[in-house]
Formats: sequence, structure tokens, C-alpha cells
Amino acid sequence: MEKVRRIVMVIVFILTVFLITSIIYLIIDNINNSTETKKEEITYKLTSEEKEKLLELVETYDRYLITLDGTKDISDLTDKDKINFIDRMSIKEKEELNLDFTKGVKLEKIEKVLKKYFGKEVTFHPVNSTCFLDDGDFLIYDTVNKTYKSNNEYHAHSSYMPPSIVNYYVDGKRIVDNDKLIYVITLKKAFAWPNTSIYYGNYTDLANSENEIVDLYEINKDYEDSNISSFLEDYKSSLSSYTYVFETSDSINNSYIINLTKLNKNNKI
Repeated sequence: MEKVRRIVMVIVFILTVFLITSIIYLIIDNINNSTETKKEEITYKLTSEEKEKLLELVETYDRYLITLDGTKDISDLTDKDKINFIDRMSIKEKEELNLDFTKGVKLEKIEKVLKKYFGKEVTFHPVNSTCFLDDGDFLIYDTVNKTYKSNNEYHAHSSYMPPSIVNYYVDGKRIVDNDKLIYVITLKKAFAWPNTSIYYGNYTDLANSENEIVDLYEINKDYEDSNISSFLEDYKSSLSSYTYVFETSDSINNSYIINLTKLNKNNKI
């Protein structure tokens, strides 16, 4: 009987170990499945409000980043690129950010603004910005006071005027990726210098004055700025497409750019 009792106990022990092992396996498998589910990206179409906000962001970044024509990785921006970006901001944006370079702006304020537009991981080592007209220094960094001031005595010209850009929405999406929101928007873009009527299909052609798409003045000498978008409708197939990617951890209002790419000009709407 003792031998039988021992055999029964061994069998019970083996079954107990098997049962416990099975339970542990099921728990681990459930945790893994739950983790995999959390890692899944969920994609949504952009709302009209999101499109409008993204177009506002695009306009801000285009004042400088479009000059790189989508050929430079955002993570590879130089310190000169970063301070030039701030320098090219509109007067309204600078006022909203309290950037008064005639009085002086502290380095810590510059760093805070860069984090707003390029994310918390952005780095910056102070350099002077480049004047958009003559390649001289415009925003001068004072290493003693750690302050940027504008060189207005030498640079007496008017403020920077970005290219005139007409955007046509191609597509876009909002991606929920764990604790991140990623916004993607693709636009076809037509370029002209301010107060001119000749439009080009990408920034490089504009800068080199080559491969013009159309001269609106030749089509209609009485054209109005308010109708430019409709005038260019027939030429959309000749425009390059640009995809902008923005990221945020909370809301679209706090989005910052992580990628800008120029696509093949023949991409169709």
C-alpha cells in the first residue's frame, strides 16, 4: 500500500506541476498578446480641422525648411539651419513667441522655441543666423550675455519675404502609436517669388528660375491673387508632391515636425 501511495503522490505532483506550468504559460501568452495589441498602430483619416491646423504648421515651416526642398533629414539640421528657421519666422509668430531681437533674446528662450518646433530631443549650439540677402550675419550671438540680438545697423533692408506657395491637398492621416500621435499630410505645391506671376513645380526650379509651369500674367493680365489657386488647377500634374510628418504626445496644437520629403513630381492626386 505504501508503494501505491507513493506512486499516487508522484502522479499528483506531476499533474500539479503540469497544471501550474500551463497556467503560467497562459498568463505569459496573454500578456504578450496584450502587448502586441498595444503596439498596433491605428490609422484615421484627417478631419477638416486637422487639415487646417496642419496647413498652418506647414506654412510656418515652409518659411525656411522649404529652401532645403525636402532633401535633408530633419535630424540632420545644422545649428545654422535651426537659428535661420527662427530668424525666418513671420513678425506675427515672433511677437506671439515674445522674440524681440532688437532688445535681445536669451539663449534659453531660443532653445525653448526649438524644442517647440523640433521636439524635446533637439540640440543646439549657438551660431549666428545668415542674412537672407547678402549672406552676412544678422542675428548675432553674444557669448558673454548668452543673448541673440539683430544686427540692424548693417542690415537696414525690410524683413524676409518667403516664396508665394499654393498648396493642394493630396491625402493625410492621423496615426495613434501607443502614447504618440503622428500626423501625415501630402501636398502638391506651386512656387513663385512674391509679387510675381511665374509659377514653378518645386522650390529648386524656383531658386534656379528654370522649368516654369505657367506665367499667370500671360494667361490673364487681370488675374487676381485670390484666384491663383483656381488658375493653377490645370497644372497640378506638373507640381511636385511634398509629405510632412508631425509628431506629438498630446494634441495637434503641440505637434512638431519629424520629416519633410519631396516626392516624384508625377505623383497624381
